[in-house]
Amino acid sequence: MKKIVLLAVAMVLTLASFSQKGSDKGVFDNAVYARVGYAFPGGDLKSNEVITAGAQFEVGTIFYINAVKMPEKLKLGVDVTYVSITGLVNRKTMKDNNETVSYFTAGFKVGPCLSYNFAQDCVADLYFKLHPNQFITGQEDAIIVADNQFKLGTSFGLNIRWKALMVGCEFTSAKYDFKNSASAKAMTEPTSSVKLPITNLSLGVNF
Repeated sequence: MKKIVLLAVAMVLTLASFSQKGSDKGVFDNAVYARVGYAFPGGDLKSNEVITAGAQFEVGTIFYINAVKMPEKLKLGVDVTYVSITGLVNRKTMKDNNETVSYFTAGFKVGPCLSYNFAQDCVADLYFKLHPNQFITGQEDAIIVADNQFKLGTSFGLNIRWKALMVGCEFTSAKYDFKNSASAKAMTEPTSSVKLPITNLSLGVNF
């Protein structure tokens, strides 16, 4: 996992240096962005009402690789999210239990981005990113428990940018280790790897 993080950092620094070359970039100037989003979790944790809603906050930059020649309205870049934080909670009442369960993920994302200038001052970004992240449990005495853990997830999505405004739809996925609290105390069942897919709808600014 450490090798993946170091490789991602090295790739960002290298491609960032390439992005400084060239001129007259217009709408394809490097885009710094900040955004917030509403998270729709899915998978088994959603089905069992362990998590039912969430929120997201991100800050990042799209570095365009000006050394790569492409058609006039297309541009290849690297989308680097320096900070990506997602909070997930249970907003419904679980069977025989009214407790609130919360989980958090905190990490960064990096991957290729293809941008298309489909109208004046309007750009669509299609991206795929790796998402190393720390999974943090907000409550230790929940029915379904998970230790704090570092995992590698993936992310892909689409942004629409118009001048300083940005809207986006993103799909993230990662597997985390969970176990039922009763079996955890009795040590009778192994830990299960549970896939956690999340759909994020976001609104932000870029400059």
